[in-house]
Amino acid sequence: MNLPKSSHNQTQGSAGISLVWVIAGGVIIVVGGFLISLLTPAILPRAGSAQSVLIDNLFQVMLFISGAIFILVEGLLLLSVLRYRARKGDRGDGPPIYGNATLELVWTLIPAIIVAVLSIYSFVVWSQIETRPDNAQEVGVVGQRFAWTFNYEATTDDLPPNVDMSRVPEDIAATLNNGEAISFSYPQLHTWVNQPVTVSMETQDVIHSFWIPGMRMKQDVLSGRVTTMSFTPIESGVFRIVCAELCGGGHGEMAGRVTEDGDLAGAWLIVHASEQEYLEQFYYPELEKILYPPEDPVLLGRQEIQNYPCSGCHTLSDLGWTGTTGPILDGVASRTARLDATGFATMSEYLHDSIRQPGAYLVPGFNNLMLQFNPEPDHANYMPDSDLDAIVAYLLTQTGN
Repeated sequence: MNLPKSSHNQTQGSAGISLVWVIAGGVIIVVGGFLISLLTPAILPRAGSAQSVLIDNLFQVMLFISGAIFILVEGLLLLSVLRYRARKGDRGDGPPIYGNATLELVWTLIPAIIVAVLSIYSFVVWSQIETRPDNAQEVGVVGQRFAWTFNYEATTDDLPPNVDMSRVPEDIAATLNNGEAISFSYPQLHTWVNQPVTVSMETQDVIHSFWIPGMRMKQDVLSGRVTTMSFTPIESGVFRIVCAELCGGGHGEMAGRVTEDGDLAGAWLIVHASEQEYLEQFYYPELEKILYPPEDPVLLGRQEIQNYPCSGCHTLSDLGWTGTTGPILDGVASRTARLDATGFATMSEYLHDSIRQPGAYLVPGFNNLMLQFNPEPDHANYMPDSDLDAIVAYLLTQTGN
């Protein structure tokens, strides 16, 4: 005789099936979140610093959690559409359900735990990347429309081997003999692998934001303040530097770019494979330009003009500049028509005044964006008269079209 199955057995069977589906769904959610988190290297640029590894690990954890939640939510939506859709001919309402304290507790408690864990983890990572190393290479960074300038210092301990002090200018030799540091500027940031770097940043005009995507480091550069940022490169190579704060019409010129000839233009971080390579390929050659300046004022001017942020605004083919927000400097010495507009007798006088008083006369079609370079050392944008004279001498040789 066939006996009807008890409702108790049916309930146990349904519970067993539901538990299997819950476990299977949980496995799919966890595995799916893990697979999504593996996309981190494809989403972010290559990690070039110790800090970037910490940040990428945090990002991967957040991507895992976000991916798992995405699969859970989309899975529940799909399940609801398929299982609880209106059947043909069914015009009734669903069962009235009012509240579920357990469900509400779960979906409140789990997100709270996730947020708390991520907050603690993020704070630990932030504390680690904000720690300033003791043995860091110190580099000064000046941001102004529309270029970055990097300032390096050197004392007697940093001089190239076999330096000939008899050829060094008297003022530079006196500075070194007094135990003080000399400095030189360069449009790119150079360092070497595993060397901690601390950059001290200031702006000469508006707010900028110093960002090296490959290092995962970004810091606002604020007017009237000096902000700092530290990182430790772990890979040699070339990394783009970007201004992440819109600062004017030439904002894009502050980002590193590659010219049609394959040359690097704008701001870049160059990480050398070793300290010796850094010294031989960059530091010593640039330092020798300061220790042994050329006697020819034209050559000196060509060297000095590259220490100022002129490349971000002007085009000058001789130096590979491609700026567009300022007048073209190619052939500037031949534009004698500007003498009639300004009242100067010679192009030398006009160029001197254009650098000292850039707003006194504006070339038609251009705005007054250039900062005033001052002869006083205690003023912003200091440019000594010796540098100005040499730069003008160089610009007077630019007579082509």
